[in-house]
Formats: sequence, C-alpha cells, structure tokens
Amino acid sequence: MSAPRKRAPSPLLLDPAYWRAKLEQLQRVPPCQALFPRPDLSSPGIEVVEWRLKAHDGVRLWGLRARSEFHPEPKGALIREVCAAELPQIDAEVVGEGKVEYVLQVPAGRRLEDRVLDLVRVYQCALAAGAPPPEIRVAHCDAGACPDEVLIAASLFESGIC
Repeated sequence: MSAPRKRAPSPLLLDPAYWRAKLEQLQRVPPCQALFPRPDLSSPGIEVVEWRLKAHDGVRLWGLRARSEFHPEPKGALIREVCAAELPQIDAEVVGEGKVEYVLQVPAGRRLEDRVLDLVRVYQCALAAGAPPPEIRVAHCDAGACPDEVLIAASLFESGIC
C-alpha cells in the first residue's frame, strides 16, 4: 500500500495581504545576528560558522552556515531546515559548487506561520551575505514530502513579496 500524497497548501495560506502584514512585523525586529567560527566542523576549503538570529517573535534561531573558501563571491545560496531532534550537517557538494549553505534547526513546537517567517529571516541573511537573489533557494524536496513552510516561503520569494 502506498502512502497518501500530501496535498498542496490551501490558497488561503498563500494570500499576499496576510503575508505582507506578517513581513512588516518581521522588519520591526532586528535580526541581531551573531556568528561563531566552528573549526571542528570546517574542512580544507570549507568554512563553517554557527549563527544565531532573533526571530520576529523574539525566539532565538540557530544553525550553521558553510561557504567555500575557493569562491570569494557566492554563486548562490541554499537554505535547508532540520527538525529540533536532528543534528545539522553541511552538504559539502553544495558548498563545492560555490553556494553558501544555511542549515536552520527549527525549534520544537513552532507554528507554521513562524516557520515561514524564520525561513524569510534566513533568506534575508543570505541576501546580506552577498548571494544573488535569483540564486537563493530553499532546499529542494520532492512534491510529496515538502513541508508547507518551504512551499509558502518559496512562493513568497518567487512572487517578490519578500
């Protein structure tokens, strides 16, 4: 027996007016980004840092950022999320392509709207780090297993609302 296919999020979850108000709320809270070198996770040619950000609601977000030391300018960025129980790991293949990888560890029990705004906050950090906007992607996932927050955030980025 095959697993049931996940449905696309409701069109109401993609309503631009709703998200514009939420994004304004996000802009009122400065990210207060802190970076900490992680030589234990770095390797020759790959610099890894741990980052911490303040979410729109004051919750502390954290994760890892990896970039190639052989590419002075990022060729893009990939944003991935892992659940609270999963250890964030860097994908050396993505970094080897010259992209900056951001791995966000989602706090346990986080609401959908908060998870979307958390992805937007990390997207803003990728922009600030110099990644070209059309080349910033939220992690690829197959249609049956892509979390709603990734679909919604990707829709916001593609529509230019963010």
